[in-house]
Amino acid sequence: MVETVREAARRLSDTVLRKGFKPAALHTYTDSKGEPIYWRIRAKNMITGEKWIRPMRLSDNGYELGEPAFKDGSPLYALHLIADNPGSTVWIVEGEQKADAINEIGLVATTSGGATSAGKTDWTPLRGRNVIIWPDFDDVGIAYAKNVAGILSDLSCTVSVIDVNKLGLSESQDVIDWLAIRPEATATEITGLPLIQQENVWEDDSNGWPEPQPLTAKIEPNPYPVESLPVIVKAAVDEVHRFVKAPIPLVAASAISALSLAIQAHHDVERASALHSPTGLFLLTIADSGERKSTCDRFFTKAIIEYEEAQAEAAKPAIKNHKADIASWEAKCSGIKDKIKNEARGGKPTASQESELRLLEQNRPEPPRIPRLIYVDTTPEALTYSLAKQWPSGGVVSAEAGIVFGSHGMGKDSVMRNLATLNQLWDGTNLKVDRKTSESFIVNDARLTVALQIQPETLKSFFEKSGALARGTGFLARFLISLPESTQGNRLFTEAPKGWPQLAKFNRRITEILNIPAPTKNGSGGLTPMMLTLTPEAKAAWINFHDGIEMQLSSGGVLFNVRDVASKIADNATRMAALFHVFEGVGGAISLDAFERASAIVAWHLNESRRFFGELALPVEMADSVRLDDWLIQHCKREHTHYVTKRHAQQYGTIRDAARLNAAIAELEVLDRIRISKDGKKISIWLNPKLLIQEAT
Repeated sequence: MVETVREAARRLSDTVLRKGFKPAALHTYTDSKGEPIYWRIRAKNMITGEKWIRPMRLSDNGYELGEPAFKDGSPLYALHLIADNPGSTVWIVEGEQKADAINEIGLVATTSGGATSAGKTDWTPLRGRNVIIWPDFDDVGIAYAKNVAGILSDLSCTVSVIDVNKLGLSESQDVIDWLAIRPEATATEITGLPLIQQENVWEDDSNGWPEPQPLTAKIEPNPYPVESLPVIVKAAVDEVHRFVKAPIPLVAASAISALSLAIQAHHDVERASALHSPTGLFLLTIADSGERKSTCDRFFTKAIIEYEEAQAEAAKPAIKNHKADIASWEAKCSGIKDKIKNEARGGKPTASQESELRLLEQNRPEPPRIPRLIYVDTTPEALTYSLAKQWPSGGVVSAEAGIVFGSHGMGKDSVMRNLATLNQLWDGTNLKVDRKTSESFIVNDARLTVALQIQPETLKSFFEKSGALARGTGFLARFLISLPESTQGNRLFTEAPKGWPQLAKFNRRITEILNIPAPTKNGSGGLTPMMLTLTPEAKAAWINFHDGIEMQLSSGGVLFNVRDVASKIADNATRMAALFHVFEGVGGAISLDAFERASAIVAWHLNESRRFFGELALPVEMADSVRLDDWLIQHCKREHTHYVTKRHAQQYGTIRDAARLNAAIAELEVLDRIRISKDGKKISIWLNPKLLIQEAT
C-alpha cells in the first residue's frame, strides 16, 4: 500500500505525538500550477502551548523530514493562488494558518512561514504586485512586517501594512484572533481596515532612538578587489565561490597561495637596484572554524597534490637504488672499522684505513630529492629540515593554523627563534640550523609560502604566549591579513558546475608551471630562481605606491599604527605582481597592468591589517563589542530585520562565551547602539535603526 501524505506526516511526528502533542495542521506548499513542492507538519502541546513545526519532503526514499534544496530561497505558500490571480492584491501574514484563514474569505494570501523566515525566502513571484502585510500585534510581528516591506520595496511592490494598533487587539494577537470575534467578516470589510501607507512604513523606526555613539578604532572593511585577479584566476575563484559559498577573500587566498607555491621556486623579483625578494607570500585569514578553507584549498591545490604524487611515483626506482647504495656504503664503513680495530689490537698503524674511512664518509650517498610542496601539520624545526634535505620549495597550507601558532615549536622558550626562522624563509636568506643531539644543516636558497586560517581566540592565545614578539620581530608584518565576513547561515546548497571548466583551466596552468624543472644547484640543492624585473612604467608605479605608503607612516598618519605591516606592503605588491605575470604566461619584465592589479589587492590587505590591529589594540571588552556590533549590523542588513534573539546571537555570532557576550551587550547599550527587550525567558537585541541608515548611506 502506498503511504499517503497524512500517514507519512503522522509517522514522522510520532515522537512528539507520544509526548502529549496533538496534530494541528498539515500545510502543502505548491508551485504555480498547484503541484505540491513540500509540506509543513504542525503539532501543538495542548497543556504547555509549545509548538512543533517541521518540513516534510518526498524523496527517492519516500517521505522524510526536511526541506528540498532551493536554489533561490524557500518558496512562498500557496504560489498557485498568486499565479491564478495576477491582478489581485496579495496579503502577507506570519504563518500558514493565518494565510489559510484569509484565503477562505476569498482573498489571496501567502506567507514565508515563521517570523525569522523573511530573509530566506524567494519573494520574486510578487514582483510589482500590490501587497498588504498584516503583522501580529507584537514586536516580533512588527519586525517581520518591516523585514518583508523592505524586501518587497526592492521588488517594485506597492506595500501597505495593516495598522494593528487600531484593531482593538490585545498584545500578541493576530488575524485569527481578529476573525474569531468577527466570524462574519467579509473581504470588503478586511480590505477596508486602516493601513500604514508605504511611505510611512519605516517612519517611526528611528523615533525615540538617540544618535549612536561611535565605536573607537573601528575601521570599515572594503570590498575585495576580485576584478584585479588574473582572468583565469578570477573565473576559477568565482566558480568555486558559487558552489562552496565561502567568503570571497578566503577563496581568493586559496587561489593565490597555489600560485605562490607553484611559482616561487622558479622566479624571484627585483623592484629596484639591490632590492629583490622571493615571490612566495604569507597569507593569514582570521575567521571562525567552518568557513570551508580546507575545501577551497583542496580545489586550488589539486594540481599541486597530483604533481607531488607523480613525482613520488617516478622517484620509486631512485629510492630503491639509494637504499642499496646506503647498504653497500654502510658495509664498506663497517669493514674498514673492523680493520682499524684489528690493526689497533696488534699495535699496527691504522693511518691508511682512517684516511680511507674519511674519504668514504665524504662520499656518503645522498638521498634523491623528491618535490614535496605542501605541509599541513608541521613545526618550524621540521619544516626547515625538509626544506634543507628533501626539497627547497614548500608551503604550510592549513585551515587549522593552531597547528602552527599553537604548536610546541611556538612555546615560550623557542618562539623567538622560530619566528626569526620563518622571517628568514620569507626573506629568502640562507639559514644555518645547529643541533646538539642530531645533525646540523644549512637551508640554502629555499622558498616558502604560508597560507593559514586561524580562529580569533587561537590567535589571541598566541599573542598572550608570545607577548610582543610576534609583532616586534616583524613576523605578522609579513602576512597579507584578511578578516572576511562569515557566510555561514547563507550557504544554501547548489549543484556543482559540470566539469568545473574554469577551475580546470586554472589547474592546467598550475600544472604547466610545475612541470618546468625547478632551477636547483648541484651542490647544495638550493634554488637559483630567475630574476624578474619591472618595466619602467611598472617601476614608476611601484615608486609612487611605495612613497604614498611611506608618507602615511609618520605620527598622525593613517598607517602609523600599522607601520610595520605597511613597510612590507610594497615588497608584497611586487611579489604578487610577479605571480600574476608568470601565471598569465607573459614574457619579459612585469607590466604596469600586473603591478597595478597586484597593488590593489595588497592595499586591500593593508586595510584589513588596520582593522585587525585596531581591534587587537583594544581592551578585550571593547574588541568584543566591536565584533558584536559588526555582526549585528551585517545580520540585520542580510535578514532585513532590526532585531535578533540573544540566543541566536550567541549561537551564530562571533562571541559564544555568555559572560563576554553580556559584557559586549552592556557596552553597546551604553553607547546607544542597541536596546534589550525581554518577553519571559526570551531576550531580544534591537539594533538602533540609525546604524542601518548610516550603513545604507
